[in-house]
Amino acid sequence: MKKYDDIFDKDDYKLVVAVVARGYSGEVINMAKSAGAKGAVVLSGTGAGESQRSFFGLTVNPENEVIMIVTPTDIVMEVIENAYKAVDYKSRARGLVFALPIDYVTGMSHAKEDEEIN
Repeated sequence: MKKYDDIFDKDDYKLVVAVVARGYSGEVINMAKSAGAKGAVVLSGTGAGESQRSFFGLTVNPENEVIMIVTPTDIVMEVIENAYKAVDYKSRARGLVFALPIDYVTGMSHAKEDEEIN
């Protein structure tokens, strides 16, 4: 990997993913930022699981938003906890939050610039 050392960030990152009902992504992002996350990406999706509903013979799939947050490992649990407070399964957001490991990441210069200023 020495060839790519100048491309990839050396910090340890995780990908926090939240899946919520459409319209609730803002709450997740605000709560994640309050835990130290720098930003997020929101994708629109359609559910295809047991939450499908049937009305007059037509199947209606729930519309969801998928929030992806790349965050340093040292704050990942705070980000997950804060995001889950906004969208737990008992809320109208019907949320799910989890984290995945990231092997390589580049483009996190905005996070590094903030750290250098502080």
